[in-house]
Amino acid sequence: MDRVRLIAELARQRAHCEARSPLYAAVLRELEADAASAPPWLERIERAWRDRSFAVGWEAAHLLLAAMHYSALAGEAEELAALYPSCGGSGGEPRGAASAFLRRAPAGFWQRLRTGLVQTNEIDRSIAWMLAAAAAFRSRGMPFHLVELGTSAGLNLVGDHLPHECRFATEAGESAAAPADWNGAPHHILTRAGLDLRPRRLEDPADRLWLKACVWADDLPRLERLQRVTQVFLRLAREPSGPRLERCAFSDAPQWLAQNRPARPGEGLLVFNSIATIYLGDEDYGRLQRAMARALAPWGERGLWVEYERARGRRDGPLELAVHRSIDGELQSRVLGSGAPRPQEIRLHNGWGMLSGGEH
Repeated sequence: MDRVRLIAELARQRAHCEARSPLYAAVLRELEADAASAPPWLERIERAWRDRSFAVGWEAAHLLLAAMHYSALAGEAEELAALYPSCGGSGGEPRGAASAFLRRAPAGFWQRLRTGLVQTNEIDRSIAWMLAAAAAFRSRGMPFHLVELGTSAGLNLVGDHLPHECRFATEAGESAAAPADWNGAPHHILTRAGLDLRPRRLEDPADRLWLKACVWADDLPRLERLQRVTQVFLRLAREPSGPRLERCAFSDAPQWLAQNRPARPGEGLLVFNSIATIYLGDEDYGRLQRAMARALAPWGERGLWVEYERARGRRDGPLELAVHRSIDGELQSRVLGSGAPRPQEIRLHNGWGMLSGGEH
């Protein structure tokens, strides 16, 4: 990524943050202004990312913000810590703090910037798989295996152990009823597995700090929720059927499913991903679809692949809740809802009845 594209992405993310994160909007505004004078940090970012490509432009801006937040949390950036509420800072305008830090950032910052990955940790995205599980499995008392692709630290694997506040509406915006008991007692899940090219281990302090760094520094409620779900995950991980993480790339996930989750009578399989396949190019995603059709085929209508992702080719707009099944060797897909990356409302489309064996 060259500096022209980086500056453009900083501007886009600043506009995105204006109504969502006043602090990050101010930080990005300062970096935009400073970048106009071609400061040394701009060249260092170019060098750090010379051999790196980003599937979506905003990934670069989010990675830069996360790396800066990590340095503040780790005690490497006093000027940022004094600004960031997550570190006890006062918020407001950076007044040169952001650009000053980048001009003197330590070696560890540049290494994290060079190799780091933006990690999703929005636990409310688990609502997507919980809705599908309630319609397909809970309605008929069927236990199932849960597998998440691009799992990061696996927080969405334990979403059914947390309360969620979410409104449901029709496509026209009128009030709608979600599948029954979607957020009741925890689902009857036989195994919980998270697959990721570089999984984050919550027992590792550095990995926990990185997850925290990927949350906006002025979003204290979300940081508190991250702390809560971390405790839930670590508690459940001690149980025999608790969450397990494994290193596995997207391209290898279908083979992992075939080898580790063979179809058994009376059981279901639910594969989930959110803000994950968006990082795949069209060819890689097409290969994944064909391989998933083969991996899910032995499960028939008891195997679901649930995605909560933005429509391919779009950089904005709602995320789509899509459900795929392999029927007669072909992947059958249906968009059953849509919502925001932090879902407080999900608009339910028609067709949920197909998951329980009938249309309505």
